[in-house]
Amino acid sequence: MINFYRLLFVAMLLTSVALGGTTGKISGTVKDSQTGEALIGASVVIEGTSIGAAADLNGFYVLLNIAPGTYTIAASAVGYHRQEISNVSVSIDLTTSIDIPLVSSVVEEKEVVVTAEHPLVQKDLTATTAIVSGAQIDALPVTEVGQVLSLQAGYVDGSLRGGRSGEVAYWIDGVPITDAYDGGQVVELNKSLVQELQLVSGAFNAEYGQAMSGIVNIATKEGGPKFTGGAGFYLGQYASSGIKTYDSLGHETSNLLPGLDKINPTAIHNYEFNLSGPLIGNDLTFFGNGRYIYFGGWLNGVNRFNPSNVSYTDSTGAYRLYRDPSGKGDSSLVSLNSSERYYGQGKLTWRISPMLKVTGNFIYDDTKAKPYSSSNEGDRSYFYDPNGLGYDYNFSNTFIFQLTHTLSQNTFYTIGGSIFQKEYQHYLYQDPHDPRYVNPKILQTTFDGYSFMTGGTDMDHEEHRTNTILAKIDLTSQMGETNLVKIGVEGRRHRLLYDKYTLQPIQSESEFNFASDNPYISTQIPDISSDFHDYYEHHPIELSSYIQDKMEFKNLIVNIGIRFDYFDPDGHVLADPTDPSIYNPIKPSNRFFDYNGNGIQDPGEPDKTVADRLAYWYRKASAKSQLSPRLGFSFPITARGIVHFSYGHFFQTPRFERLYENPDFKMPAGTIPVVGNADLAPEQTINGELGVQQQLSDDVSLDVTAYLRDIRNLTGTRGAVYDVFGGSQQYVQYVNSDFGFVKGIVLTMTKSFAGGFNATVDYTFQIAKGTASDPQAAKNALASGQQPEVQLTPLDWDQRHTLNATLAYTAKAWGVSAIGQFGSGTPYTPRASTDISSLLTDSQTKPEYFDLDVRTFYQIKVDMLTIVAFLRVFNILDIRNETAVFNDTGRAGFTTDEEVAIRSNVKQVVNTLDQFYAYPTHFSEPRRIEFGMNLEF
Repeated sequence: MINFYRLLFVAMLLTSVALGGTTGKISGTVKDSQTGEALIGASVVIEGTSIGAAADLNGFYVLLNIAPGTYTIAASAVGYHRQEISNVSVSIDLTTSIDIPLVSSVVEEKEVVVTAEHPLVQKDLTATTAIVSGAQIDALPVTEVGQVLSLQAGYVDGSLRGGRSGEVAYWIDGVPITDAYDGGQVVELNKSLVQELQLVSGAFNAEYGQAMSGIVNIATKEGGPKFTGGAGFYLGQYASSGIKTYDSLGHETSNLLPGLDKINPTAIHNYEFNLSGPLIGNDLTFFGNGRYIYFGGWLNGVNRFNPSNVSYTDSTGAYRLYRDPSGKGDSSLVSLNSSERYYGQGKLTWRISPMLKVTGNFIYDDTKAKPYSSSNEGDRSYFYDPNGLGYDYNFSNTFIFQLTHTLSQNTFYTIGGSIFQKEYQHYLYQDPHDPRYVNPKILQTTFDGYSFMTGGTDMDHEEHRTNTILAKIDLTSQMGETNLVKIGVEGRRHRLLYDKYTLQPIQSESEFNFASDNPYISTQIPDISSDFHDYYEHHPIELSSYIQDKMEFKNLIVNIGIRFDYFDPDGHVLADPTDPSIYNPIKPSNRFFDYNGNGIQDPGEPDKTVADRLAYWYRKASAKSQLSPRLGFSFPITARGIVHFSYGHFFQTPRFERLYENPDFKMPAGTIPVVGNADLAPEQTINGELGVQQQLSDDVSLDVTAYLRDIRNLTGTRGAVYDVFGGSQQYVQYVNSDFGFVKGIVLTMTKSFAGGFNATVDYTFQIAKGTASDPQAAKNALASGQQPEVQLTPLDWDQRHTLNATLAYTAKAWGVSAIGQFGSGTPYTPRASTDISSLLTDSQTKPEYFDLDVRTFYQIKVDMLTIVAFLRVFNILDIRNETAVFNDTGRAGFTTDEEVAIRSNVKQVVNTLDQFYAYPTHFSEPRRIEFGMNLEF
């Protein structure tokens, strides 16, 4: 099977096969306008394309494999006037119904041109699907596709319908592009490339797999017969007074967001261009886009200490912040969450013949970012030593390809796939032997851990790569007027490489005299057998197949299908869980050859090597498979209203990072380590929903949908505690121990564009409960001396009330749009008091939040050129939403721990306690202003 996929890829590469697109269809009947008689053989074509069909004996026609967009179709028959229908909209996986009455040529009438109506109720939508066009995205105050997704009903803090992160699959142009390592996107598409975006949060069709919460399906733009393009830029900065704290006398003691009150319009700058058009006639076209963005961030540190600074207590007992002047920084502000991104995309479309189309898409993405999180104590400690904190580097190359061959007007097949590489690295200096690294003993806080670091360098180096080769074949056929049948097979082969280590000084420099030794060291990479170095490489395989049928009757739409998934993890698990570390075994029989079985190493009984133990230490993890049925119905209840229902079983391989974590089962002393489990079973969910869509007027519709999710076999650590031989230590392994239950109701009101206005309002009421929000929750409870939760409790993203609204007004030359978001508070776990041994997980609620973003533009047309000037303001009200809180007070800016520290007379030499307990990321992003200009032709 794998050789087959390799050969398939080679063949496609040699023939320059590349990317295609997810498509929809147009169907209907062609009849005599007066008699209603079916016009057999009438011709229906899409203007400007080679797509066409002839009406059958019942006048029925179907146009398949149409990329999403807006078209003009034309119908003609002998003895009848030709008729054009303009503004026909097509969406991914959906049917646009257009019945065409032709007027007899006996009637003196010129060619008829009509405009298609856009029904607000999509009759064949059996599962909840949010559809956003590229034009709609351009009109909103957003800069990234991820912001568009966060606006959709059911999304709460990165969770869709109560699921954990990593449960959404991402598809681009008909091909899945999801990083199996962590479940995230391989590439964040530039929003200007999006032709149409769909978010399917209901029970999606059998065609889609390896997802439990939803599918993000994106079709990208392609070149046309005319040259079009544009270039633009925007500049920006944060404009906020910050978040200040004051003493009892009203004097300002700290500002959590220093530097934001200064004018710096280039703190954010973005430059972008795109060009599309024909290369050879109209048969070979291209679309290209490039982008550079620097994002200055809103979290700043103060360069008070250089990384090489040494602070120490001298012989007199005095604490010295600087051993010598070279350790002093320049006190400048240094961004702690800045990022810099280079992005490029190129797409070729080759229409070889009316029956054969080949497309290919290459996407390049390269980002460098500071990973600062003030909730991470390690990162927070670098506040006065910001140049000692390392960077995160994310790089991806994605090649998506597809060949579409139309066999007849009712049948076509696609051969497609992708090759992508996603690479993550973290380091301060790329060369692990860089002479600027300093002794790790400088990386320390002082005075009982209440002070930020006064020097030191981040010693961690981490790299993980995901290389995936994917091939898929799909056959689609319209069988009669009612059945659209689709079958397909897919194979994925991954290569995962993980390498993480903490640099150490060479042996001769392992000790450090703070008063006199040179801070710079010669570094060494720890041996793979040490606790400071983990490495693995695995090649898991996924195979799947499906069959589905979309039956479109006059008063009933049925989507039915079944999917088969197979997964081989290419991993191993321990043969003997009581002696986990192959490098440091405990059992006598694993340390030496105990020939006489007395448990003592006698003369003539040699030590066992790692190679000796490797022969029996592990056993191979088993392959997994599952059948997943899917079912959806839609039927009318009024002339402009339908009821829809969907139900399905969904299978998802656990994130690969959980399968292979701590690959050598190392047991660092003084900890309760977590080890991966390559034998984890697939995570599963059963999704069901029932909804009503009703068009209330020509431009207003309402959708009410209720849903249930029963989630099983989630990765967790509950009930997976192992005792190491001899009872000296315990460890925890990932198992399929967690489960959850989600129920909710979504109300969506849509006002389509009319009179210059369009608007959407989404309200979601949701209850999301489970045994754990984090797979390590049970382990963390054990480490803190508590018992793991054994009942369903609110999940971290259990936001009961969520309201999203968008509003846009467009005049001839100007326009304005706004996004408003409200959410009730999400849960947190309060700290146990002296008279209560434990409190229910996530039993208290954080404050609610509200955010308002706006965009306005003005455009001028000069011949063929359009000049658009725009202004965007995010969080225009500069609201300090409390997104995280202290567990003793339930507030973001106050903890009683500070009062306890003050009463303990803690020394405050490096920083004040007020600064130490200031957590800027407990609050939402402050006001951000961006202004720019685009030139379009």
